[in-house]
Amino acid sequence: MQTHRLAKIAILFLTLLSLSTSMRADDPEKLVKKAVERSTLNQSGTKPFHLKAMLAPSLERDRASNRTGEVEIWWASPAQWKREVRSPEFHQIAIRNGEREWQKSEGDYFPEWLREISGALIEPVPQLEKVLVKVGDADVKRMMGSTYFSWMTMSSNGTVEKGVGAGIAITEKTGLLFYGGDLGWGGMFKDYESFHGRQVARTVSWGSPEVTAKVTLLEDLRDISPGLFDAAANGGNTPLLRTILVDEPTLRKNLIPTDAIEWPSLKDGPLEGAVTAKIVVDCAGKVREIGTIVSDNPGLSETAGKAIAAMRFKPYLQDGVPVQVVSRATLSFKTVRPEGTETFESARTYFERGRQVSFAAAGKGPAYVLRATFQVRVAAGSVQDGLYVDTWKSDSEWRREATIGDSRFVRARNGETRYLLSEGPDAKLLQLVLRIMEPIPAVDTFVESDWRIKRDTVDEVKTIRVLAGYESPEGKLDPQQARAYWFGENGKLIKTFFQGIETRRSGFKDFNGAQVALLLKVMRADSVGMVIRATDMSAAGAIPDDTFTLRGHEWKRAFTDEVR
Repeated sequence: MQTHRLAKIAILFLTLLSLSTSMRADDPEKLVKKAVERSTLNQSGTKPFHLKAMLAPSLERDRASNRTGEVEIWWASPAQWKREVRSPEFHQIAIRNGEREWQKSEGDYFPEWLREISGALIEPVPQLEKVLVKVGDADVKRMMGSTYFSWMTMSSNGTVEKGVGAGIAITEKTGLLFYGGDLGWGGMFKDYESFHGRQVARTVSWGSPEVTAKVTLLEDLRDISPGLFDAAANGGNTPLLRTILVDEPTLRKNLIPTDAIEWPSLKDGPLEGAVTAKIVVDCAGKVREIGTIVSDNPGLSETAGKAIAAMRFKPYLQDGVPVQVVSRATLSFKTVRPEGTETFESARTYFERGRQVSFAAAGKGPAYVLRATFQVRVAAGSVQDGLYVDTWKSDSEWRREATIGDSRFVRARNGETRYLLSEGPDAKLLQLVLRIMEPIPAVDTFVESDWRIKRDTVDEVKTIRVLAGYESPEGKLDPQQARAYWFGENGKLIKTFFQGIETRRSGFKDFNGAQVALLLKVMRADSVGMVIRATDMSAAGAIPDDTFTLRGHEWKRAFTDEVR
């Protein structure tokens, strides 16, 4: 029930679905099919191979998850192979030889995280033809060198329906699969190497908590020993241990009724809505794994997780034999506010008010030019001075530029055309400067229920804090997930936190009704990493006609929550 890097990429697909710009790739099914087939090992035409991989949690903080193991595969053809998987809680040897299958398992439950990542090593996208149908109707975005095909997978308990983002991303430069995921399969693929014409990802990551599989051996399968593919050996298990995908309405026919859920009262967010999560049910009908919980109100995720874990099902039968099932569990909720709880406005309201109060670009005043200097350590290791210039004429005519040394990052707009120019070794740093200068997210890039609101104090100033992401019981914000904004009682933006970076804003000066911060201290881990000082903000006067045009650098907005 944790949300790590791969879960965040799933959220990326949800975000892509919400953005306003889209485009169609030429023959998307053909593009995706070619990419997947180039990296699929267990298909006709692949040279016989022997593969070994080691599995371990991707993040140090997940070492206690026990998600470690090994995978070894001997493969001669789609109808002749042997696979051994091993983890602390499960060990299985499986053999296929023609029409015969053989298994020897230690443990009565095949962990789904182990099944999915061991499968992704040789078959990154199972049931490819069904996936291609979804690709054909998918929303398509291009960003950061990849083409993303995203869609929603819906689930329902028969009363409410909830969608979860899914999709595939193809790296444009190589034409290879970068990411793919939906119910029952997925992975992030990198470190490709050639194997007899196949492009094989030597590193595959997937799951929550995330597991990374590293291929330590991929060689030709030679000198096949007698009995390697013996599917008639003594000592095999009967029946075979299988896992299948089942839609939620079908699985719910086996649900054993339980007591109604007692939802806790909530200080923040919607009081009525739906919750859904991927579940894995074992052969006895017990829920053994619960995926990332997607909720209309994250404050109910813990309660929902406990309720889902308590579900019991009659064993699901296939051909009269109990099997493991991968499906979804969707719950509807309705609750109340705690008695005496303060009611806050929506996150959207705080963001829009803060934008109007804190940034001249959000207003309707005269054209202006804002100049600021900043000092920061660059990629070469030295501390250098940089310059930020914001030239604003209207919502559809503006230019923002940050420069330092031989690097610059520019965003501009002229009418309906947007521009982006990024060059030099410190361009990413300069892009961050633009984000720090105007950090409030665009309202079309977030879900209201992601945000929690409370009163807080910053340097003895009373504020309203708007937060999304994980906060520890001690109040520490997760540097990878958390985003937070502190607004003064008049709506003025006082402090921000995102990507592990805290920015404190002070020295406010009125300009055309906006309270513009003249001093920004940018900190990471309580150490000041950058200081930005606004040195001048004045009426623009005459602006050259070509100021807002960067010919050859036209850009379409995709996966950015910045307003400008």
